[in-house]
Amino acid sequence: MLNPKERIDRYLSGKEIDRPAVSAWRHFYDRENTKDDLVNSMIAFQKKYAWDFMKINSRASYHVEDWGVRFRYSTDPLKKPVAESFPVAKKADWRKIEPLDWQTGSLGEILAAGKEILDGVGSEIYCVPTIFSPLSIAADLVESDERFIELIIDGPEELHSALEIITETFSGYVDEMIKMGMVGIFFATTEWASRERFTEDQYLEFGRHYDLKILNAASGGFFNIMHVCKTNNMLPMFRDYPVPVLSWNPFEEGNLSIEQADQITDKIFLTGVDQNGPLLNGPIGEIEKQVSDSLGSARSGRLIVGPGCAVKVNTPDENLYALREAGRGWNS
Repeated sequence: MLNPKERIDRYLSGKEIDRPAVSAWRHFYDRENTKDDLVNSMIAFQKKYAWDFMKINSRASYHVEDWGVRFRYSTDPLKKPVAESFPVAKKADWRKIEPLDWQTGSLGEILAAGKEILDGVGSEIYCVPTIFSPLSIAADLVESDERFIELIIDGPEELHSALEIITETFSGYVDEMIKMGMVGIFFATTEWASRERFTEDQYLEFGRHYDLKILNAASGGFFNIMHVCKTNNMLPMFRDYPVPVLSWNPFEEGNLSIEQADQITDKIFLTGVDQNGPLLNGPIGEIEKQVSDSLGSARSGRLIVGPGCAVKVNTPDENLYALREAGRGWNS
């Protein structure tokens, strides 16, 4: 029986595996707003389910807090934090975005949490931190997606200037994460690689260049994961990105199925169960069927079983155990 690190290594080297690797990740809205809470919640989640690797699911606001987005944090495990103020309202505000010292503030806090998580479980499993794309980070500095798109039209040069600074900051941050012992990053596009928000030409102009700079900073890692979010997403645009693993939800409207993705890329896939469907609602037999069907749709050793995106916080424990066992017990 392989251990989790050996199992992931064999995926990445194209060697035969003993069983599919399985992982899942979620937020803990009431237990992720300080370093200690994040460390404790991530390690407890890992010890409870014994996943084959850990995506460190930091609070989904850490990336913009040091640039001035202000949040009302949640004490309710079922409620997200609420953003209350934003630093960018007009195109001239992009000029206010300056490089950050990622050793301090929220970035420094998440960096320190990552080190403690590695100290806690890094000898057992590989860990990858969540990093958002520069385009996604820029959008989160603005009050609404609609206003962000208006600002793109109104001041593309100003936005490019801000994207360069965001990329500079996070390139250094990612490089430090890799040096610290992370084996890669989980690089997420959020809604900005969806045709419901953007065109492919817009993504090529405002996304790709900056993405590749971040991934270059992560090139010292060997387990980089490209996560393409939302419905009607642009997954084919990322098939040449320098990552070994693609993550997306093939069950959402307009997205490629596993079979379709398999025809256009030789990358490993991280997916297999719909976090909005059977994983959330059950029954367990449907979870087992979806995992089995997904594994049967991919070539052997090409699918790491996981959700299409973060697990909903109200997902029952028994459903997560069912996901784990369905992957572990699958036979081709």
